[in-house]
Amino acid sequence: MLLVALLSVASVWRPWVEVDERTRGTLGWVSEFTRGLDFGVDIVGGSRVLLSLQASHLVFRFNPSDLPAAYEEVVRILENGLQTRVLPVDERGEAIREGLPYDRYTGIARLEVGLRATEGLLNLVENLVGGRATLLRENVANAVCSQTRNEVIEILKNRVDPLGTRGAVLKALGGNLVLYEVPGLEPREAELLLGKQGRLEIWLENEVLLYGEHILRVDPPRASLQERNAAELPFRLTDEGAGRFREGAAGKANYPTVVYVDRPTDAVLLVQEELLSGLPVLEYEDYSHMFRARGFPEEGGGYYLQVPAAVTPGSTLSVEALSFLEEMSSTRFRLLLVGEFSEEVVEGLPPSYSLENVPRPGEGTEAWIREACGCKSVITISPSLAQELLLGRTVRDLVITVSRTSGEEAMKEARTLRTILSQRLPVGVSVEGETVLEARLGSTFLKQLLWAGLFSFLGVGALVFLRYRRPRITLAVMGTMILELVITLGVVSLLPYSLNLAELAGVVLVIGTGVDAQIIITEEVMRGGVREVRAPGGLRDRIRRAFRVIWGSSFTTLVAMLSLATLGFGEMRGFALITILGILLSVLLTRPLYARMVNAILGKGEVGG
Repeated sequence: MLLVALLSVASVWRPWVEVDERTRGTLGWVSEFTRGLDFGVDIVGGSRVLLSLQASHLVFRFNPSDLPAAYEEVVRILENGLQTRVLPVDERGEAIREGLPYDRYTGIARLEVGLRATEGLLNLVENLVGGRATLLRENVANAVCSQTRNEVIEILKNRVDPLGTRGAVLKALGGNLVLYEVPGLEPREAELLLGKQGRLEIWLENEVLLYGEHILRVDPPRASLQERNAAELPFRLTDEGAGRFREGAAGKANYPTVVYVDRPTDAVLLVQEELLSGLPVLEYEDYSHMFRARGFPEEGGGYYLQVPAAVTPGSTLSVEALSFLEEMSSTRFRLLLVGEFSEEVVEGLPPSYSLENVPRPGEGTEAWIREACGCKSVITISPSLAQELLLGRTVRDLVITVSRTSGEEAMKEARTLRTILSQRLPVGVSVEGETVLEARLGSTFLKQLLWAGLFSFLGVGALVFLRYRRPRITLAVMGTMILELVITLGVVSLLPYSLNLAELAGVVLVIGTGVDAQIIITEEVMRGGVREVRAPGGLRDRIRRAFRVIWGSSFTTLVAMLSLATLGFGEMRGFALITILGILLSVLLTRPLYARMVNAILGKGEVGG
């Protein structure tokens, strides 16, 4: 038990771990000794993120005589051309689960696509559909069906709070908006977890080789042994994905494969010309209007970042850039700005584009451009692997390499990327607003909690001493209380729990029930006097009777908490889970230990319980 207690203290303290700055600012010196505990929004604050689901409902009119072939062809064209899910909906805007997805008499069909309905999108849809159907623009709406909304909310909840113990709060605000309150996360971290769709593509020789659906699973990241300040994210391919990789990469030694996550297929990059001088690997090609990586072996041929781009000075919009943007406006409707541009440049851009500033990641201009393109990693096919593929070997395990300015940042990015890839969204999302949630309780509450705990501890000790007049019994009760608290917090520090007010209440409840159990054991042992206790078998029988009472009481509490953990949510579930954990630890560890301590004090070494 001493070893368990020491390990618990080490797990809660963790002096080898950096103190979280948010926790330090809220809890002060206490944060130095609680590095292993995750505190919730009540204690250290969090983030509030307003998300917009990028989905719209499009209404088409088909010639009834062309159905169903025309409808199926339009759905296929939109899925391939827009790179998003297309879902049939009814006139109420809800997903159609049975029946025909169109009216066979009027030819009207409604489709939900995972993109925002802008002028650029509608122009692109009309170009893709051609004469197969007529888009009824007056009926188009930025909307999302309840099935998609609930699916997105559930996936995002699993990203940040998979066990329902961190206290993440989510609300559908109507229309396309969803509000999240996420404890213990900076707005930037919350945006990375919540604001990504998770659409993966792997390109080889400037063609798509693998998609996200070819990934069977994504394994935990690990530190890279080949590259400094890098982390590796292993993933396993499906049988179809492994076959596609074998056919595409066989014999192509030193060829780069480029990994994209959420490549902006509907966008054009506008890059400030003054930034081009700071590119060590990338170069801009005027004739292809793309960025190309140089410096790779000739047999690999380098690679292009698969997002069209225009370059212009920050102070004035060049004629070449304007001409290219006008040309692309029929197929792209977002413009991603990389750099700082004057009002003159912004006002001169084609009005059909929606403008978005790409935040600078702080790792140089090249990382800025790669981030705008969704480029996460570049993997070179080794000669040995290329030869094995050429001989027909099937490879199912591949690795994404994530490089950052430090190994810790690389591991953090790799963990985030794993979460995003494992929880892919059916539609795109965008962050409409983010704010910092201040701690509702914080250091003031913690100080009050520490004082209350100290006075309660001393009060319990005084009452026990006054009742039994035995210092050793009093010390045994007090020591067991401390042991229960330390072990419970130690186990909690190993689990993905955030401690809010409800979880701390669960810890207090566990300590309280522990004291009750110790009193029951003490009363049962001392009932009848010391002479009867020291009789052969007397102490053992009394402790057994005490434990029958304790087990009955604990079992009823466990049943109630299991019901609350199963049916509850948020803070209720956290309270129930912490209570269940604490009761199991005390019944299995500390209460038998206290029984042996009482045995040693009153029974002169007789083993009972």
